Amino acid sequence: MFDPLFLLCCGLYAANRWWIKPHCHIEFFHSWFNDCLLIPCALPPLLLVHREMGLRPRWAMPTVGEIAAHWAGWSVLFEVIGPHIMRTVGDPWDVVAYAGGAVVAAGVWRFPASPARGFDLLAPHYRWMERFLAGSKLQRCRTAFLHSIPAPQCALLLGEGNGRFLVPFRRAFPAAKCVCMDASAGMLAQARQSLEAAGLPIDNIEFVQADVLEGTKLLRIPDCGLRISQPRNEFDLLVTNFVLDCFQPEQLAGVVESLAYTVKPGGIWLVADFCEPASGFRKWRARWILGGMYLFFGWATALPAARLTPPDEMLTKHGFVLRERRVFEWGLLHSDLWQQVGG
Repeated sequence: MFDPLFLLCCGLYAANRWWIKPHCHIEFFHSWFNDCLLIPCALPPLLLVHREMGLRPRWAMPTVGEIAAHWAGWSVLFEVIGPHIMRTVGDPWDVVAYAGGAVVAAGVWRFPASPARGFDLLAPHYRWMERFLAGSKLQRCRTAFLHSIPAPQCALLLGEGNGRFLVPFRRAFPAAKCVCMDASAGMLAQARQSLEAAGLPIDNIEFVQADVLEGTKLLRIPDCGLRISQPRNEFDLLVTNFVLDCFQPEQLAGVVESLAYTVKPGGIWLVADFCEPASGFRKWRARWILGGMYLFFGWATALPAARLTPPDEMLTKHGFVLRERRVFEWGLLHSDLWQQVGG
């Protein structure tokens, strides 16, 4: 019942029923739009009933057979039987509309995107989406400590995305070696293009496509001129901007452990991310915003996490000390400067 496609289609049905149809005379919205939403809206509640009646042995996404059976059943009920018992007329285009919704639902439910493939699809649009939804707020959070840290010799930017931090980092530290790592090839391409558009060289910058959840692969970054093929204690700067919020608690623990392994004693870890205030209106506002974000990215990219997990205890466990924290946007955003003191 919390499936993103189900919730989205229910919202579209309500919008069409009470907002679009009364003010629009386009035939599609009056005759077939809601029919396209039938399978995504009706099937999840029915499968929940099946589960409670013991007819469905486990929680799982709808199978292709279940989707096809319900499409056929609704088509016969509404377009063949219905006209004989109600004042309606069978419409073969309704059956086509049901089928269209069923095909889309099957594609979403049975062939979900991987996070990398999902972010590949979002990569060309991510910049304008951020600008439209958040303005400069996230960028201010990313760069909060950029001019407060000593010049690094070698930096790892994990989950850098489309290069929003990479460009000002390159301007501030043109001599620093840098590994820009992301699971999405599309995002890495955007990061490279951002550097080129800014007229900045890509010398000593290595773009690495890798999934941090694959564990030890993170510790075997290819030696492509940066001489960091064995990066234990190799980086004096680690940057994770809006990436640690992508993982479930047990995943995040492994990610933090792997990353901590790569930082030199005394090295800096910059963390920019979302957070949830302790109480009051700010807390509920943050929960509403975060809930919407996780709902969207879970649907669009198959993001592993469904809620925010603070990494503070994990960083402390691996020898990092929080030197400074800056909070923005009514407690929704924070930027941290952590330092490795555990050796």
